[in-house]
Amino acid sequence: MKRTIEVEDTLQDRVDGAVEEVKGLLKQYLEDNPDTDEPPCINNDLDYGGGVHEIVDSSVPIYTHEIDTTWYLHGNDLEAAYEYAGVGENPRENNGMAAIYCYIMGRVVEWYNENAEDIFDEWLKENSPNGY
Repeated sequence: MKRTIEVEDTLQDRVDGAVEEVKGLLKQYLEDNPDTDEPPCINNDLDYGGGVHEIVDSSVPIYTHEIDTTWYLHGNDLEAAYEYAGVGENPRENNGMAAIYCYIMGRVVEWYNENAEDIFDEWLKENSPNGY
């Protein structure tokens, strides 16, 4: 007997949501630190209080079906992200949630490295007396 099922791929939506929240965190950091003269480091400045990790952690699915679906659709990418992070031997640790966390964090850091300077420059233009 053949059966057809439909699964919902939520990984990119979760990455996009985390990126938007980190973007908001960056803008809030700039507002709170108006003397900033360069884009803040995502690790040392932006995540000083754990905000970035909290955002990524809350982006990881918690329901088994969604975790299993994510692994079914993106297993190779999740394993690669886990191995790249160097956090352990078993990418299915904690039901595979740790690897999903590593994947989302990797995409967030990648986005930050590509976009933070542009956001900073725009903020600087808007907030400096001479348009910098």
